Amino acid sequence: QSSPSIINCTFSGNESAGQEGGAIYCNSSSPKIANCVFSGNSTAWYGGAIYCDSSAPTITDCTFSGNSAPIFNGGAIFCRNSSSPTITKCVFNNNSANWYGGAIHCISGSKPTISDCTFSGNKASWGAALFCEGSDLTLTNCTFSGNSADDGGAIYCKSSGGTISNCTFTSNTAKYDSGAIHCLDGSSPSIINCTFSDNSGENGGAIRCISSNPSIINCAFSGNNANGYGGAVDCDSSSLTLVNCTFSGNSADYGGAIDCYNSSSATISNSILWGNSAGSGGDEIFIADPGSSCTLNHCCADDTGYGGQTGNITENNCIHQDPQFVDAAGGDYHLRDTSPCVDAGDNSLLPSGVDKDLDGNPRIVNGTVDIGAYEHQP
Repeated sequence: QSSPSIINCTFSGNESAGQEGGAIYCNSSSPKIANCVFSGNSTAWYGGAIYCDSSAPTITDCTFSGNSAPIFNGGAIFCRNSSSPTITKCVFNNNSANWYGGAIHCISGSKPTISDCTFSGNKASWGAALFCEGSDLTLTNCTFSGNSADDGGAIYCKSSGGTISNCTFTSNTAKYDSGAIHCLDGSSPSIINCTFSDNSGENGGAIRCISSNPSIINCAFSGNNANGYGGAVDCDSSSLTLVNCTFSGNSADYGGAIDCYNSSSATISNSILWGNSAGSGGDEIFIADPGSSCTLNHCCADDTGYGGQTGNITENNCIHQDPQFVDAAGGDYHLRDTSPCVDAGDNSLLPSGVDKDLDGNPRIVNGTVDIGAYEHQP
């Protein structure tokens, strides 16, 4: 493999004469690309700025703005055939693709590692910022805001896994489903220590799962909206695992916080579901069909907000009292000293290795884990 260095360069207004890579084409190579600006580049098919085939580029401190793939995929970057890009401290703004991945598209065994990046104003039909198919994504400390797509307002995962951690999703939109993250066809990402606020879609204001099994840990959902089902999370033929999450101020027609249908199951532990709303049924949880179910373990939930097939909702050691957020109206979902959620969870329900809360503070104080995304720090 060749390993050229491309540093302090500007690529602007370039257009590929072929079908891939408007500015840079990588084939079996590992270039180091740093402190570069990619603006207004385009290619007809794949990778408006950078195309990678069986490559492992390192891309650091770069800006991608207004790049496009007007026919197919990867408005800024396209990766295929087990490519392993490492993308750090980059900005992706207003890139677009006609189909998949307004900013980045990864397929066929690729393993992108993306950290400390910002994605805003990107657009595509599927996955406005990122589209991963048959790939494992490692995403850390990234911010997604104001991206828009038909499905997957920020991220679209198809037959993919990996980890999404310490990320913020704000005001991303989907014309149809999944305002922030869409999981399809056996996708099983671990979503850890993330916040989802003010995202919207027809179904799944923040997250929609179809035939997938995501796990969501130490996450907070507020102000997300779905016109149809699942103001925060919508499950279709999926098995959802939620641990130490907080849902408040989300809204939908059915299932203000969570909707389960088409033989879906949700297991929710050490979590808060309070103050969500639904116009037609299930302010907190809606079970749409007899084949779907939900189990709540050591949760704080408003049980007056259960809707649909409520007989399929099972509770174990749950409480039904106001969680006493510090300032829910102001978006502060930390717990007051007097909250019934303090020291009310079950330590055995925490996944191995989870020792911090959403703020990065110790996950267990006073010997017993709290309910919700934030551990009360006395």
